[in-house]
Amino acid sequence: MSLNTAHANGGVLIHAGECILLFSDNVVMEFHGQEASAFRGSKTGRLYLTTHRMIFNNKSLNDPMVSFSFPFCTISEMELEQPVFGANYIKGKVRAQPNGNWVGEAKFKLMFKKGGAIDFGQAMLKAS
Repeated sequence: MSLNTAHANGGVLIHAGECILLFSDNVVMEFHGQEASAFRGSKTGRLYLTTHRMIFNNKSLNDPMVSFSFPFCTISEMELEQPVFGANYIKGKVRAQPNGNWVGEAKFKLMFKKGGAIDFGQAMLKAS
């Protein structure tokens, strides 16, 4: 997983042979267990699902985290939660990759405020 390596001019950078399968707007992302300043607070933006990974692009360009890449091989303990009150969300744990601009691991939570968590989760299971 890497920090600020997957964005360009408001879009995403994808690798050769990688395709965007779907995206969701207004996704809120939070991290726990990581002390770096880029991981603090909630971030709202667009979440892309590709054939190889998830990519989050922050709506706020002033935030230290502009983009975040989650290759499938770095994600563990992934769960899709459907609370009685509140938006559905995906949570899990992600490990840093070499040269990814951070080290260690972090727990993440992706809240789908406008819906779409179930469709995104099912598509991710098929893609990974």
